[in-house]
Amino acid sequence: MDLKLKVSIVTVTYNEAKMLHYALDSVKEQTYRHIEHIVVDGNSTDKTKKIVSRYRRIKFYSREPLGVYDALNYGLKQCTGDIVGFVHGSDALASATVISKVVKAFEADPELDFVYGDLQYVEPVTRRRGRIYHADRFEPHQLIGGMAPPHPTLYMRRRTAEYIGEYSTDYPIAGDFDMWIRLFKDKSLKYKYIPELIAEMTTGGLSTRWRARLFYNNIEKLRVLHHNGLPANPIRLGMKYLYVIRDAISDIFNG
Repeated sequence: MDLKLKVSIVTVTYNEAKMLHYALDSVKEQTYRHIEHIVVDGNSTDKTKKIVSRYRRIKFYSREPLGVYDALNYGLKQCTGDIVGFVHGSDALASATVISKVVKAFEADPELDFVYGDLQYVEPVTRRRGRIYHADRFEPHQLIGGMAPPHPTLYMRRRTAEYIGEYSTDYPIAGDFDMWIRLFKDKSLKYKYIPELIAEMTTGGLSTRWRARLFYNNIEKLRVLHHNGLPANPIRLGMKYLYVIRDAISDIFNG
């Protein structure tokens, strides 16, 4: 009997054929082999399907594009692994040993429900590496200020994902922020920060465009906070960009 924990990775994509191979290759190259890879495509009109067909053992689903979080929910329903995580269509796992380190954390603590780690931003074409999102600097009380760990580094036990419920499709940009709030609010759940670079996230995505971050993202976060019974203060949300600038300056001086 194979007692190894099985990991399900969901990749949501829509017309990202030029960068999709970064995500697919990063999963394929993992040293941990007990992985189920699920790709949910929003009926792309580019060469997405052709690119995915070059990879063995990927479970491919193409369906009407109803938003990122609807696609994530659909992908989660297809998962059969013990642990679930996400590698979005233009992103990638940061190294070939990421999943083995994630699994090690869950193996060491059967009561552990979810983990998260660090993320590095990369430019979409050159893949030039930018600033690192240091998740060890996050504290749950910062949620009311719009701060949260980087979503591409979240890995949950499937039982936890089923318990906490689906991503809300009411928030086209901030559905992941809502998920973080629900995870951290539930005191029955046990979590851990993994001091590792987990993912590479392409800049220019829906939630990283400056217009989205400065307006639409914050409007949605105010709604999320209010819905979850937390203080919703627009000034407090605006203050988070001071932390972003601080971290960027710290990274420059610390090499």
